[in-house]
Amino acid sequence: MNSRERILTTLQGGIPDRVGRSDSIWTETFTRWRKEGLEEGQDIAQLFGFDIGGIGGCDMSLRLPGEVIEETDQYIIQRDGNGVTRKDFKGEVGHTPHWIDHTLKDGKDWLKYKERLAFDDTRVPGNLKEHYDAQRARGLFIPFVSVECYECAWPVFGQVGIFTMMLDEPEVAADVFSTWTDLIISCADKTLSSGIDYDGAFFFGDVGYRNGTLFSPECYRNLIFPSHKRMCDFFKSHNKPVILHSCGKIESFITIFIEAGFSAIQPLEAKTGQDVRALKELHGNKITFFGNMDVRKLSGTREEIEEEIRSKLAVAMRGGGYIFHSDHSVPPTVSFENYRYAMELVDRYGRY
Repeated sequence: MNSRERILTTLQGGIPDRVGRSDSIWTETFTRWRKEGLEEGQDIAQLFGFDIGGIGGCDMSLRLPGEVIEETDQYIIQRDGNGVTRKDFKGEVGHTPHWIDHTLKDGKDWLKYKERLAFDDTRVPGNLKEHYDAQRARGLFIPFVSVECYECAWPVFGQVGIFTMMLDEPEVAADVFSTWTDLIISCADKTLSSGIDYDGAFFFGDVGYRNGTLFSPECYRNLIFPSHKRMCDFFKSHNKPVILHSCGKIESFITIFIEAGFSAIQPLEAKTGQDVRALKELHGNKITFFGNMDVRKLSGTREEIEEEIRSKLAVAMRGGGYIFHSDHSVPPTVSFENYRYAMELVDRYGRY
């Protein structure tokens, strides 16, 4: 199988030749690895046989005028296309910005600016076909990559703002999520009509934190689920499976994610107490589990690395339905030697 066939088979409930693999690696980790033997310019995806590429970058913003307010060697303060004033620190990966102010704060502001989310062709980058063709030539699984409706919305209003709206103005919150979903579907549809026949979709949408989900299952079902289901229905009408990335402890939502139509959930953070072995026993092959390899163990001894990978693969890959990934992303605590050893173990234990 090539990568495309391998991932599609897994997401569609079949058994591939081996466990598919992908990962996210910090810039600081690459800096360390180059000192430990990684060649400059080496394609890490080719080196380790990663199977998933991706095209995306569609403009989901309100298209408000941006402005740089202050810039130093350490940070930049700017107002972005969503009217958010934010402080971004340079040279750091994996850190969220410091949110300073938001132009949109409530339902009245939403009604004032909502029309700015209308679709037009300029929201789709002109170079997507070029990126698509390059990845198709390598045989990769190529998803349409974007953020889903909650991840589109919360930075615009801020976490406190979106939570307040979901509680005090639920009908407005539902309209916010639905409107962004309209834009997502329009961008994906335009991409398809442009001759880019991607293989599936990969959406980022963080609805969890260390101790649990950000809101109750009932709140999710009432306000976000309808948009998620409509989005998944669109892609599945084109026979394209949908992967959801959601950080945090989201295990209580998995049954609803299955109902919405997601084909896979990633990255299943182990540091929140989630364990793919327990999840596999509970849900079987109703959804593909993607990730959960604890980077704390990958930062440890060879014995810890082997136990982590061997024991989790033995359960997670049973009957298909598993793709290898770290439990979020690979930090610089993981040495190049350790990661190479981990991938050797995936080769050894991850074949059908």
